[in-house]
Amino acid sequence: MRILVLGDTHGRISIVTKVLQQQRFDYMLFTGDFIADAVKISAKLGVKYKGVRGNCDPKTGEEEQIIELDGKRFYIIHGHQYAVKKGYSLLSRRGREVNADAVVCGHTHVSYCKQIDGMWLINPGSPSFPRRSASSYAIVETNGGAIYPNIIEF
Repeated sequence: MRILVLGDTHGRISIVTKVLQQQRFDYMLFTGDFIADAVKISAKLGVKYKGVRGNCDPKTGEEEQIIELDGKRFYIIHGHQYAVKKGYSLLSRRGREVNADAVVCGHTHVSYCKQIDGMWLINPGSPSFPRRSASSYAIVETNGGAIYPNIIEF
């Protein structure tokens, strides 16, 4: 399965949809800011999605979600709730509490991808407003019971 991980678009989706329309995805996980963008992007790409609201979204909708894809458990959250700008230790602890195989978050606008004790922490960065890095998103592939994440910069 090929999963697009995206977030922190903040209303600027034209450039990212041009880049992404050249690819095939089976599903999209959206990490918030702006959740309304997820609806538009998923329609343009023709994929289903799960997403959460971020700190810049209206206080409606889900703040966190858990979804199982291809036998793997993904925990989706924006990340401001766990102070990810200061590090990932609190969020990592929460991921373990919910038995996640992968924690997918945003908020920092800086990409991050690391496996810690068998659990992946994946932050796709921002395709629209990156900080200290290039515009980015993530692709997660699942195959044979394993998770293979990759940060894509453009």
